[in-house]
Amino acid sequence: MKETAEFLKEIPIFAKLSDDELDMIKDISVVRKFAKDRIVFLEGEKFTGFYVVLSGSVKVYKLSGSGGETVLHILKPYRSFAEAPILTGETVYPACAEAIEDSLLYYIPAVEFRKLLQKSSSVAIKISEVLALRLTELNRRFGQLSAGVEGRLARYIVGEITLNGTIDKPEPFFVLSSSKKDLASQLGMAVETLSRALRKLKNQKIIRECSKRIFVADLKRLKEIS
Repeated sequence: MKETAEFLKEIPIFAKLSDDELDMIKDISVVRKFAKDRIVFLEGEKFTGFYVVLSGSVKVYKLSGSGGETVLHILKPYRSFAEAPILTGETVYPACAEAIEDSLLYYIPAVEFRKLLQKSSSVAIKISEVLALRLTELNRRFGQLSAGVEGRLARYIVGEITLNGTIDKPEPFFVLSSSKKDLASQLGMAVETLSRALRKLKNQKIIRECSKRIFVADLKRLKEIS
């Protein structure tokens, strides 16, 4: 695992912060251990803070009335989650989170974090920009559930290149950190269906895949599908 200071620079929500500002984040944060299958928080529980994955992986999901799961994210190292209430003012967690392997999580308590935002307008502006983007992406993920297979996949790819800050590059890309089985679960489809959808986008020369990186060759067409 990387040193905390180096690690924080790779987290999108903190990417714009200076070294001094990162020190402020470190001063209010703690590392928590979660064994495989341990619940991090449940939907409806009081919101106390948000997390960053240091090692391992975490599943964020919603439960239906019948007890079924809708997976929203499979999060690997260097991804943050449960930030939305900071921006929206919600008092409870909007979804459930569970460690799907032994994991180390960086916990940023809400009360101290809000005090930091009030103290530093620079930190507040930089982080609010990223949080707004994350909230938009979360809403997009909910919308994926009612879209067709290709539409769900296209929305996912557009969301990932947006979150990773490569959307304005000549050939936007992101690293596919989860397995295709996990991604299929996240998008609400079978693995075979996901593979067919990926193959179709590749055949149409909309995307290409290289060493777990997905490159977007035709962003305009991808957005039209999404």
